Amino acid sequence: MRGARKSSAVRESLPEQMNLIHAGVVFLSKDLLLRMENRLAKDLFAWTEERCIAPLYEVLPIDSEEYQLLCRIVAEDCEYRDAVVKWEAGGTVRHVLMDSFVARQAETGEAGVYIVMRDMGNFAMLNQHTEKIERIATIGRLAAGVAHEIRNPLTTVKGFLQLLEQRLERLDMPDEIAYIRVMMQEIERVNALVTELLLLSKPQDMTWTMVSVSEVLGHLRAWLDEEAHKRGVETVYEVPAELELQADRGMMEQLFAHLARNAIEAMEKGGRLTIRARAEEGRVEIDFSDTGPGIPYYLFDRIFDVFYTTKEKGTGLGLAICQRIVADHGGQIRVSSKGFGTTFTVSLPKTRSSSPQVIHERRSS
Repeated sequence: MRGARKSSAVRESLPEQMNLIHAGVVFLSKDLLLRMENRLAKDLFAWTEERCIAPLYEVLPIDSEEYQLLCRIVAEDCEYRDAVVKWEAGGTVRHVLMDSFVARQAETGEAGVYIVMRDMGNFAMLNQHTEKIERIATIGRLAAGVAHEIRNPLTTVKGFLQLLEQRLERLDMPDEIAYIRVMMQEIERVNALVTELLLLSKPQDMTWTMVSVSEVLGHLRAWLDEEAHKRGVETVYEVPAELELQADRGMMEQLFAHLARNAIEAMEKGGRLTIRARAEEGRVEIDFSDTGPGIPYYLFDRIFDVFYTTKEKGTGLGLAICQRIVADHGGQIRVSSKGFGTTFTVSLPKTRSSSPQVIHERRSS
């Protein structure tokens, strides 16, 4: 008994070497006593108590699939290698890569099984993310392949229309000139659509500089205020003058313009667009908030899909482009809506050195 107590005391200290392992490690004895060998193991089992040794029934519900699985592993001396297991504990559902090894516990000599569990996150969300990336890549390849085939004839048509317009002006034919200008506008719309598709098709060549958020919004402000005035919408800016981040200025202008236009078009007369920016621990966060009707929760997963739109004349590319620009800058974009009003939050690293994409590039160079 004294030996067992001593072993427990040693286990309670959680040796730091075990915490360096990027996996949860547990030992389950034949009498179903679970020993959590490191902090990650406690996280995977949602175990919040200080002690690291407890009967299995105290850690997991007896009627849970996870409890039954561990009981079978130790009862039948099962040895798994890279087994993908759905794991639910503490209300969190994830998938883990599980290895099990029949062995005796080092200090006590108890017979049982060592289990190593590596968190792989939520497969369903991962599959959705992968499918979305594949769809965007497919559209990008299509856009890149046909862009020149579309633009070349459009340029020719546009050139001849301009010549025809000049001749009609000399002949004083205003009605025909109006038709020509409508056609020119439609050509410009197609050109703009091709440009947006190309933006999704491949990473853009970016010029990285220190960009002032207030200056970018100041450059767009006249246009934003005019667009808001047309719809009877009020604009509010709460952006510190000193707030900066390392980014491509042109991309930031495009990002802010898309999100602001999206918010303005979501509101009726009397609405209010609030653009608020702040610094958050090495990051810059910019909120674009509207007072529109909000977005139903069941559409949250679709609003960033390419070609998905609820607007009569929308292309369904605006938010997908925003997501691409933010991702190229190593950031994230979030959306929140509680039945009334919507807020899009852009979170970007202040400098490239804090961007995951740049860290990856350094490792591969």
